[in-house]
Formats: sequence, structure tokens, C-alpha cells
Amino acid sequence: MKKEINDYILELEGLIIEAHKTGDKYVFQDSAYDIMDELESLENPFEAVEPILRLIERSPHIDYGGPGPFGNFIEKFWHKGYEELLIESLQRKPTNYTIFLLIRICNDKNAPDRPRYIRIAKTYANSEYLSDFWKETIRNIKE
Repeated sequence: MKKEINDYILELEGLIIEAHKTGDKYVFQDSAYDIMDELESLENPFEAVEPILRLIERSPHIDYGGPGPFGNFIEKFWHKGYEELLIESLQRKPTNYTIFLLIRICNDKNAPDRPRYIRIAKTYANSEYLSDFWKETIRNIKE
């Protein structure tokens, strides 16, 4: 039976729950790399980006890595629509990880829409959802 994107998301969700229970981020991260490889082999892997971002929104306190399995997968769609999905995710529920991904976009000095991404990032400088570290990082972004 062929796996669907939702099957992979459920698998990832289980790993997140287990990592949270054990306090071991590698319970998630190590296995998630293999799942991301499987997602990449799908006919249209981009369709997994939004469900992954929604999963991050539901589980904001897990260490996803820097960039980790999710970031490595999602960032393959940079300049291919990922940025707008990320912004929509931030509008729904900003997390430390999704702001980290946005800041990575802001740090690309060759990005044609860089000023727009910086403006968006700056709107989260006082977000109750973000750690003090990320709020300060946002405040220090150079335009």
C-alpha cells in the first residue's frame, strides 16, 4: 500500500511525541531524516510543506534542529513557493522554529524580496510565542 503525505505526518507526529516524552531530540531528528527522504521521492513533495508547517505549529517546543530534517526538506522549495507557506504559518501561529526559518530567508542578501521578509520578521519582535533569544535576533536583523 502506497503511503500518503498524511501517513508520513502521523509518523512524524509520533516521533515528536516520543521525543517530548523522553526529552531526547534525536528520537525525532534521526528518524525524521529517513521520512523526509521518503517524502522527497513522492511525485509532488512540495505538497508536504504545508502539513509539516502545521505540525510544527502544533508542536512548537521540540528541537527540530538547525535546520534539521524539516529545514533541509522545506528549504529545497526556496524560490518555489515555500516562502508564502511559511508566512501563512507564522500568521497562524509563530514558533521559534518557523521564525528561525524566516530569519534564514532574511539572511540571504541576494533574495529579491529580502526587505519584505525583514519587515515581516520585525512584526514578531514582541511576539508572546517566541523566546527572548528570537525576539532579540529579530531586532538585530540588518536591512
